[in-house]
Amino acid sequence: TNKSADEMQNKRDKARFVIDTVRMKGEAASSEMIEFLCEVDPFLCEHLGLI
Repeated sequence: TNKSADEMQNKRDKARFVIDTVRMKGEAASSEMIEFLCEVDPFLCEHLGLI
């Protein structure tokens, strides 16, 4: 069965599912996700060394 992140209860599982899904879509999708994340949470991105 196909699961969606919305069906998952655990936030850690949701995050892992979303990140794995984006990574499977390739480099362009990953770059877009990182760009979005840096807009939403620049402190986290700086801490992770993404910017």
